[in-house]
Amino acid sequence: MYVQHCVCVLFWLCVCAVVTLLSGVLSSDGTVLTVPSGENRAERDPPSPPEVRCWSPSYPFKALCSWPEPPQTQLPIQYIATYSMKGGEIQQCHPYPTSVHPLPSPESSLPGVNGSSPGARWLCVLKGLKLYTSYKLNITGVNRMGSASHLQAFTVEDIVKPDPPVNVTVQVIPGKLRLLVKWAPPPSWSDRTLFPLKYQVKFHWDNKGTPHEITLDPFEDTKKVLPGLSPERSYLVQVCSMELMGMGQSSDWSLPITVTMPAH
Repeated sequence: MYVQHCVCVLFWLCVCAVVTLLSGVLSSDGTVLTVPSGENRAERDPPSPPEVRCWSPSYPFKALCSWPEPPQTQLPIQYIATYSMKGGEIQQCHPYPTSVHPLPSPESSLPGVNGSSPGARWLCVLKGLKLYTSYKLNITGVNRMGSASHLQAFTVEDIVKPDPPVNVTVQVIPGKLRLLVKWAPPPSWSDRTLFPLKYQVKFHWDNKGTPHEITLDPFEDTKKVLPGLSPERSYLVQVCSMELMGMGQSSDWSLPITVTMPAH
């Protein structure tokens, strides 16, 4: 009986030990670190490299870099962001979530912000950039399981992207089948005298279920007359901006404005 009793006690001690180890992680000093219920292997992995997008809406002095917030099921991540030119001092930019602080300018076109698309994002502002200078960017995500980095070389000329024009208006010219489109340059653009902008106007309409669209060639003026329109037809008008010499890429289009032409 005594032997059977000892065997039974030993069996249950082994079972308890296995259950304890399955419900946690054994540390180096023998302490069992419990893992929260529902946490899977992916939630205990190092972070993935940030998916970073950089652009300069304030050429040439400032650029923005942004990346999406990882899913909330992952471990908390801290970000370290630095940039430097060749042989120069490493500069640090301080990432912050756009849900906590607004953008540097309300016109900045940032995916995931101001209702453009869902999902929180992080933002980093690169200041003091120089013309035609190569920079190296390093954005590293760190959690308690490890780290991962996004490395990128760029010149500010490569990532120029103005914000869209503001204060866009569209008016019917009285007595004519024409529209007068006006707008103002994006306030975030740093120096429109030394670095002027040019613009494009796009208008589209539907004719018996078939969509049509015309995009005008770029020009420097901040107004445009759209001639040759049809009576009682509705048009959607948008404007974008771009650097005069064609550096980088054009801005996003402004929000569409719908105007219906009067009967002729």
